[in-house]
Amino acid sequence: MSAKQMKDLRERAKLTQTEMAAIMGLGKTAYADLEADDPDWKKFKPRHLLALERASMKLALERNDINLALPAVRRDALDLARLISAGPD
Repeated sequence: MSAKQMKDLRERAKLTQTEMAAIMGLGKTAYADLEADDPDWKKFKPRHLLALERASMKLALERNDINLALPAVRRDALDLARLISAGPD
């Protein structure tokens, strides 16, 4: 996930940095540093990606817009739907 992709998602969702930070469970400054790709900050970590994926899923569901879900989230959701459809073994 690049800083640009992160910003694009936030802008598609029409959220401020503060709003997106809250959804991800981050402070506004931490979120802004991630989005700005600040070289002095501790780069994007796996926990940030997980928070962003969860935020994208939540936004997609709340707004009924699959395009707000990151591609990895869409793939996982389809796999889960197939599993649910198949039912128990």
